[in-house]
Amino acid sequence: MATVSTRIDDHVKSNAEQIANEIGIPLSTAINIFLKRFVANKGFPFSVVAPVRAQVEPVVNVELLDASVKKAIADPNNVGLSHQFTYLDPDTKQIVNVNRKE
Repeated sequence: MATVSTRIDDHVKSNAEQIANEIGIPLSTAINIFLKRFVANKGFPFSVVAPVRAQVEPVVNVELLDASVKKAIADPNNVGLSHQFTYLDPDTKQIVNVNRKE
């Protein structure tokens, strides 16, 4: 019987041990199962690809944000906000930088 030694992130090892315990096997058995499947498959027993990034839907109504920014820029009494605003134009989909005049 051979011994394999490897470095693993403490958090990953802890989580793996917890799952193995819940299944009712020692972590070394889980590792042996993985290696046996790795050999049988002549590679990983699952697909190894870069994760596909999910498209994130905007959480804010872009038109409402656009109107709010334009209103804030036009308000001469709005002294508490930055003198420059950056936003995404909903029509052109371009980033717009606007400097508020004093």
